[in-house]
Amino acid sequence: MTSRVSLLSSTAIAAAAIVFAGASASAASMDALEKRVKALEKAGAGKSVSRSKKTMKLTVSGHLNRQIQYVDDGVNSEFRHTTNQQSRSRVRWVGTGKLTDDISVRTLIEFGNSDAISSGQSLQADEVNGGTFDTRHIDLQLTSKSMGKLYLGHGSEGGDGVTGAGDLSGTLVALSGGADESLTGSASFRTTAGAVVGVTTRNGSDELDAGRIDRVRYDTPKFAGFQLRGSHGNQDVTSVALQYGGSFSGVKVKAAIGYKNDPRLFDATQPAVGRGDSSQETVNGSIGVLLPMGLSFQFAAGSRDFNVVGVNDADMRYGRIGYRFKGSELGETRLAIAYNNGEDFRANGDDLEVISAAVVQIIEPLGAELYAVYNNYDLERTGTTSIEDIDMVSVGLRVKF
Repeated sequence: MTSRVSLLSSTAIAAAAIVFAGASASAASMDALEKRVKALEKAGAGKSVSRSKKTMKLTVSGHLNRQIQYVDDGVNSEFRHTTNQQSRSRVRWVGTGKLTDDISVRTLIEFGNSDAISSGQSLQADEVNGGTFDTRHIDLQLTSKSMGKLYLGHGSEGGDGVTGAGDLSGTLVALSGGADESLTGSASFRTTAGAVVGVTTRNGSDELDAGRIDRVRYDTPKFAGFQLRGSHGNQDVTSVALQYGGSFSGVKVKAAIGYKNDPRLFDATQPAVGRGDSSQETVNGSIGVLLPMGLSFQFAAGSRDFNVVGVNDADMRYGRIGYRFKGSELGETRLAIAYNNGEDFRANGDDLEVISAAVVQIIEPLGAELYAVYNNYDLERTGTTSIEDIDMVSVGLRVKF
């Protein structure tokens, strides 16, 4: 469908004349106006915007996600107004079309906004802002019902989303898919005396998932609920995953297991820095069930081998219990509590525990989600005593368009 954004002044005058003429406007005048409009559109010259390929359908979508936070690191506290990194604001353009009855084509361009990004803030520094827009997806996808799906470009690796695959709670906007609750906000751990420990809620643990890179990826068709996904990126980064989804007597089950080999170099003194951009091997998995009454359970675990003598493997364990119900006419209400334990991510002997509780209210008339989440971060570090807990409360709204 052609979307007209402006017309020449002569068309506007002609249209106004016909309107004011009212009943006296003849059929011939209407035909003349229509011909004039078509002629102007054909001439173009930047006076109208249209889809260049009528064989492809273009859809624009995205969402805005903002939150207010209260953060207390045991020494100082403050209120923040941030973009929620857990599901940051974004805009996307999706083109879809069919090559044959079996093969379809999809193009995906998606940019994210990092204004006052929650994961980059600190009580010890000024507000941190990322780029106005940065790349999330620049992807070409070819899908065959019989042969599977091929991805070309910048986007998710084969193992992206494995840790969160078992999440059936519907609370992703407030809590991560699993073991990455630091995305909602960030703060540095400090001792009672005020000394900075050198660990933050952001790098003290990790969900050990694959990410988004420039790669080629292939997903097999689903067989009895199972699907195999694999990708190869620049510098020989490889990632594979086996996922499953099914339903038995109204009980939904989702699970996944993944492996990633990333041979890129990294700083051996800070093995967690880079969050996936280092020489390492990672294995992770997740499983979840959703019962008919709305109760859900998720468990995830993973391990990362840094392949450096003297640097311990980093281990993660995560669990979540959720409950979904129709609490009001606005939409579904979703509740969840979660526990995350990350060991040896920043240094040998580090032990971070995170306890979280969240509520998400769906607002169907707006296509929005109102949420609130509480996180408590407790760090134990070899040789360092009196490390204060960090408490964080976040209230936000995500509106989709």
